[in-house]
Amino acid sequence: MSDLKKRDQQHIWHPLTQHKVHPEAMPIVKAKEVHLQDEEGNTYIDGIASWYTAMYGHCNETILEFVSQQMQQLDQIVFSGFTHEPAIKLSEELIAILPDNQQKIFFSDNGSTANEIGIKMALQYYFNKGEKRDTIIAFENGFHGDTFGAMSASGLSVYNGPFEDFFLNVVRIPTPTDENIFEVKEQLQNLISTHQVACFIYEPLVQGANAMHMFQAEHLDALLGVCKHNKVLCVADEVMTGFGKTGKFFASEYMEHQPDIISLSKALTAGFVPMAVTSCTQDIYDAFLDDGVGKAFFHAHT
Repeated sequence: MSDLKKRDQQHIWHPLTQHKVHPEAMPIVKAKEVHLQDEEGNTYIDGIASWYTAMYGHCNETILEFVSQQMQQLDQIVFSGFTHEPAIKLSEELIAILPDNQQKIFFSDNGSTANEIGIKMALQYYFNKGEKRDTIIAFENGFHGDTFGAMSASGLSVYNGPFEDFFLNVVRIPTPTDENIFEVKEQLQNLISTHQVACFIYEPLVQGANAMHMFQAEHLDALLGVCKHNKVLCVADEVMTGFGKTGKFFASEYMEHQPDIISLSKALTAGFVPMAVTSCTQDIYDAFLDDGVGKAFFHAHT
């Protein structure tokens, strides 16, 4: 066993790993473009792009240069009460390419949290309006992350099974197909009619963690239409699909009905820095404006 493997086993607990049956992690000493190199000089193709993240190649020189320049001028400052040009510029450029109804950007640090924020926005949106809506609708076998709200909205699996008793109130529906689209639409309408539904969270067109399970844009659009008609907020989890992976900037562009909230991460920074955003409409943002602090969105990261 190499020295790196021995040292790794002393203190590191790796994600998504059963260490009893998979005790050794592969040490990587260098990454460039699509290639990873181990300590013995063997080269591998990073076919999963570090979980759909390394969109622009590992150690991209252009990105490295800009990150280095920024770190020498301004690193991290508290974002409550302060702002800076890089954040303002990024928000402007994102709004320019996001669906037309998106107007506000909330920054965070990872995809799970971006979805967590989207769920919290939806729940508090109705709370601020004096409506009790505590139900979330999601697709079966979806994956939205490992924080509690995002985990609650994901399909039951080894990811979240031990925590099922602690979930938010989530009801799951099948992904639509040519054969079941009418039944799924009816099921969705019935759920909205019998539950206090705040939002529908979904991965548009493709469920990444579900073996790239895909469904048609027209079918998803029909479900979004049901939500829009019933004033249920639509939360598009574009953490995996965002920034060109489906042929357009965002998978949501394939649908006529646009989401009220969008979650982005992964290719946003290609893993060079931990960052995510949750965008929303002006209507959602306005619901948090009040003379008192009680309706503000109290979510923050350092």
